[in-house]
Amino acid sequence: IILGVEITHFAESRVCPEKYCIDSDYIVPVSDRGYFPRVHEILKKADKSIHIIAFELKYYPRYPESKENILIQDLIEAHRRGVDVKIIVDEYSDENNAYSYLKENGIEIKYDSQKVTTHAKLIIVDDRIVVLGSTNFSYYGLEKNNEVDVIIYAGHIADYFEAYFQNLWKSNL
Repeated sequence: IILGVEITHFAESRVCPEKYCIDSDYIVPVSDRGYFPRVHEILKKADKSIHIIAFELKYYPRYPESKENILIQDLIEAHRRGVDVKIIVDEYSDENNAYSYLKENGIEIKYDSQKVTTHAKLIIVDDRIVVLGSTNFSYYGLEKNNEVDVIIYAGHIADYFEAYFQNLWKSNL
């Protein structure tokens, strides 16, 4: 049974499920605990760029093996291998935010203005993959909440969201 589940998971992550295909592009719906393994794999394979717009990114120094910390480490490792990693976040912060840790490790981060709330959860990878939905990089977002997201493999959709990201990045936020 376990082998069957693993084979199914492997197949789902490599082959476009027919009902979600649009030509060579495809969409993978993800919910709840399905987010972490898929996004972890995407971040580890990035070779050009990772651009993120997020309400919050958490880092928990006392829990180095937490899912949240693993995703933060994925971003740092991507940066170290030459991937362009840029993040736009809400200016909201607390003692568990990852912003200073990411900055200390060379990641470029911009904060929005206090006049606006950045509530988006968007990841654009290598001008081809878009992760869009409700999940924050936080304990509750990754391990407790009911969340829904889609992973879109389509260059033209990535282009749209990359233009949105670049517009925000270049603005005064």
